[in-house]
Amino acid sequence: MKKLPRKIITRVLLYIRTLEGLLKEKRYLVSSKQLAEITGLSDVKIRKDISNFKKIGRPRIGYKTADLKKTLENYLLQNNTVHLVLFGAGNLGSAILKYPGFHRSKVKLVAAFDAAKTKIGRKINGVRIYPVERAPEIIKRCHADIGIIAVPKEHCQEAADYMVLSGLHGIVNFAPCSISVPAKVQVRNMDFTIEFLSLFCDMQK
Repeated sequence: MKKLPRKIITRVLLYIRTLEGLLKEKRYLVSSKQLAEITGLSDVKIRKDISNFKKIGRPRIGYKTADLKKTLENYLLQNNTVHLVLFGAGNLGSAILKYPGFHRSKVKLVAAFDAAKTKIGRKINGVRIYPVERAPEIIKRCHADIGIIAVPKEHCQEAADYMVLSGLHGIVNFAPCSISVPAKVQVRNMDFTIEFLSLFCDMQK
């Protein structure tokens, strides 16, 4: 598989989400110009991104929406389903569990963990909450790929340690603190405050 830059992968994932919406609206044909109008990107950039994949679409007609979505998904994910696990079922964690995008065919949230006994055994949007002590067992049984940290910052490193112990190589960290993990584990830190301030600073340029 051709190695693509992260920026292109991010845009392609945006195209996939856009195509999902078009299919729900029963729009079975789409042009790069229409995709550009929806995504805010240029149609030239979109055509160039899509050209990284097998030849698809016809001049002046456009793309079959379902075929384009399938081609992009299969190339990036190679027919795999990404399984997620969540640490922390508080306000943020509950919102993540309820997010419909984590319950589709390509991305599934399969288990959650929390230290509060009152939450153990409950289900949110069909996902069961387990005690954190069972994380290594459940994560391996569910064949999870990526862990999500949504715990208070004082428990952030503990959650990361459980994930590493369980064999996860990808972590998305929503806690407002850094974590220490082995070099083989990739971490994406999602700090809302930093993102908002970064956007504001970009707006001042």
